[in-house]
Amino acid sequence: MIRAVEFFGSQAKLVEAIGCFSQQTISRTLNRDNEPDPKLAVAIHNATNGQVPKWMIRPDLFEAPSVEVA
Repeated sequence: MIRAVEFFGSQAKLVEAIGCFSQQTISRTLNRDNEPDPKLAVAIHNATNGQVPKWMIRPDLFEAPSVEVA
């Protein structure tokens, strides 16, 4: 979540970019009062074009892509 805020520059800009959650939700998530909603993880993933991947936000729900060694 911190990476997502840093990517956009502020919690307010993150909320504006994803358009479906409140700044209060982001703040609570950052303060670990709430687990990030899976929809939030997907929204951030999409808004950052995968630069902040959903599996980093919710590794319990989304599997990291496997890396193949050549």
